Amino acid sequence: MYFIKEFLGNLYRNVSRSLFVKDKLLFSFLICLKIMDEKLADKGGINVAEVRFLMTGGTSVTIDRPNPAGEGTWFSNKSWAGFMQLSREIPVFKGFDLDMEKHIKFWEDLYNSSNVTSDEHIWPGKWNDELTILQKTIVIRLLRPDKVIMMIQKLISAEEEMGQYYIIPPSFDMEEIVNDSMNNTPIIIVLSPGADPMVDIMEV
Repeated sequence: MYFIKEFLGNLYRNVSRSLFVKDKLLFSFLICLKIMDEKLADKGGINVAEVRFLMTGGTSVTIDRPNPAGEGTWFSNKSWAGFMQLSREIPVFKGFDLDMEKHIKFWEDLYNSSNVTSDEHIWPGKWNDELTILQKTIVIRLLRPDKVIMMIQKLISAEEEMGQYYIIPPSFDMEEIVNDSMNNTPIIIVLSPGADPMVDIMEV
């Protein structure tokens, strides 16, 4: 276990050097999905349909039943169509749309919450205990797309082999980069406007 964690940390640090800050969380998320897939190998691996739904969101625009919150309210018809599609296509979510209709006030309160990722929000029915963090992230993807990053950070932090370290981009360390380099391989630094690494280089 120690060697796995050390390898994982070194992999993250070294690859992160060549990524923009905005892409580092995505890299951590991909590592997290791979770890989850390995853990579920005896059950066929991670559910690809769930990951795909998380990436794309709902694509359906038709609704079979009226919007439970009413048209033109906080809950758009597009979001409602997405939940109905989720309930049809992903087995674990079967009946979620029906339950959502019964507890629409809870979902309105969650929608208006400043912290939708908080464990203080006890989801109604069986959903709080039966859904994984990844599956709850799909729900938030449909309900509050702007909070998906927070849910992904929560997922990565909760993963046993990962944690907080993988949601905080490592700081730029020129000395570490030089120590890991070789005298016959150039160090290429991609600079943003106004950045000047010469001070760091001269200090090494």
